[in-house]
Amino acid sequence: MPKSRRRKQTKISNVALGPNIPVVEESIAAPVNGELVLVEPAPRVTERVVAPNGNAPTLRSLTHAVTLESAAYVILFIVALLLRVVNLDAHPLAPAEAQTAAAAWAFLNGSSVGAYTSPLLFTLDWVSFLLFGAFDLTARMIPAILGTGIVLVPLLARSALGKTGAFIAALLLAFSPAAIFFARTLTGADLAVGAALGALVIFYGYRQSGDTRWLRWGAALAAIAFTADATAFTILGAGGIFLAILWAMNQRTTSERERKENAAEENSALAALQKPFVRAALVFAAMYVLIATTFLLNRDGLGIAFNLFGEWLNAFSSVGDFVSPLNWLVVYEPLALIFGLAALALFVSTRGESSAAIGLLRLVGFTAVTAFVFYTFAGNKTPAVVIAVTIPLALLAGWFVGNMLERARDDIAATGGTSSMLSGEIPVFVMLMVLAALVYLQSVTFLQQTQFSPALNALYQVLTGNTAEPSLPAAAITLAMVSLLLLGVFIGLSVLLVGVARTTTLLAFAILILLALGMLRATWLLNFSTQEPLRELLAPAQTPLQARDLVHDLEFVSQARARDSHILRVVADPQLGPVAQWYLRVFPNISWSNQPAALQNAEAIVTPATTPPPGNWMGQRYHVRVNWEPGNLDGLALWRWYILRQGGSDTWQTTMVWLPTEQQ
Repeated sequence: MPKSRRRKQTKISNVALGPNIPVVEESIAAPVNGELVLVEPAPRVTERVVAPNGNAPTLRSLTHAVTLESAAYVILFIVALLLRVVNLDAHPLAPAEAQTAAAAWAFLNGSSVGAYTSPLLFTLDWVSFLLFGAFDLTARMIPAILGTGIVLVPLLARSALGKTGAFIAALLLAFSPAAIFFARTLTGADLAVGAALGALVIFYGYRQSGDTRWLRWGAALAAIAFTADATAFTILGAGGIFLAILWAMNQRTTSERERKENAAEENSALAALQKPFVRAALVFAAMYVLIATTFLLNRDGLGIAFNLFGEWLNAFSSVGDFVSPLNWLVVYEPLALIFGLAALALFVSTRGESSAAIGLLRLVGFTAVTAFVFYTFAGNKTPAVVIAVTIPLALLAGWFVGNMLERARDDIAATGGTSSMLSGEIPVFVMLMVLAALVYLQSVTFLQQTQFSPALNALYQVLTGNTAEPSLPAAAITLAMVSLLLLGVFIGLSVLLVGVARTTTLLAFAILILLALGMLRATWLLNFSTQEPLRELLAPAQTPLQARDLVHDLEFVSQARARDSHILRVVADPQLGPVAQWYLRVFPNISWSNQPAALQNAEAIVTPATTPPPGNWMGQRYHVRVNWEPGNLDGLALWRWYILRQGGSDTWQTTMVWLPTEQQ
């Protein structure tokens, strides 16, 4: 009997071969005990050349690796970086910035190092001056670049914030007026709070999963935070208290038998965990010492790093000095404040939840509340402390807004989809935005001209009784009546078109958009305005542009007299402070003396005194410092400042530059 054969074609999915590769196999009829039995041979595997480290990368694999989410984060990071570095040297270094920059420059040149407060900023400036030279731009450049990393903090908490919530939180941090401002200035608060929050998220993740791979990263972030600013102790201290409370509650709710079992497991795992903890501690110690001592070159920096903890402890001595950071939050971070508080209220109402995600969000919320309370009743009252509250609130606000967006998407998908939204929510939303713009323009018109447009001015005159003096209560009543009327029309139309539930969601989104527009406006006014001085609560002490003019004029005189821009023999009074030390560093022949007029052979004298030194001298006055305070801002003046950034009181500090006349 002849052999019978039949062919069949099958498909095999093999990871090593690639998906859906056809393989032809033969089924052979072989005689077994006198009968023909179909025997299935083993599949034939075709050899494939792969890369030593796995499968060779292909265009398809690279396309799958770059997701829409990752591309969005990359674009957002680039935008955040540009916001922090573009036109970075538009304003001269403020006195606090000049102190750190001057100390780093003196250390680089082997001179005596003056006082400074942040070892991290001192080290970063030293590196920047060593690589790129000493300028206003290079003094701020590396801290600004590192400050952009705060945008990536939500990625560490992505599992708790959610995919949408994490991106919204990153968006809020990227465009935060306060975060951008302190990243563009030599203030270590943003680096301290960002690194501390990142470390807390990592430590909480270790507590939940026991994965020790990230412990070293958390230790490195903690070292950066502790050397950047004293606000790190507030954040990490609050986080440590929260984790201790969780541990105590877990111990109380665990039975005796479970405790023994857990103790046995912990003892058995102690040997395995000890090595990662030791490595993390070594990483922390190495990072802390290297940053504080500027790579072991400045031993005094270690004491300054320790002084940050002393500065934080000394804050408790000012308990009772009630100055709340709420004013800064309302002016610059209303979006994070409102939606962050909404998230906190939601956490309080969900007491039964015990998931890891809710626990991490409660940790962030506890940190924000603790920082707010601490800096309200005690602590350093400088504006930089607002960062310790802003960043945690931004994470919570991102979570809340992300959930709101996802719920709105599901609701729209279940009730008509895109077509329903195009015919319902969008027209109503556009109408509300137009009405809000009209109310805003009326407010600006009144503040600029103390009267409304003719359409509303008649109502305003009726409320004021035709008085000549502008009345803020009457103006507020006029705007309130118009706003309530327009809001009633909007709500009525929205309920008729989309229903009550979706109207509530639409109002929430309208508030979100209006607050976002206000945040963008505050970002522009605070960080990119050319006004001098900046009438901002976060920038009380500033250095005018005339400080640079002073140096340029001395360079011109030196070039004219000695054919060298920096050879001029300058005598300066140390009372001028760190700003003068920083900007006059370009003159190597400078001398600092409390009695500059007594020095011989001086070719230029820089002094705060308004009287000329003995002899025949000619002088020029320069503004080298200005302090702005929100003084006399009440009623109409307060709203004019809030809308137009006008008002307040300026205090200018002048400096005289004396040059010898031709006869001397």
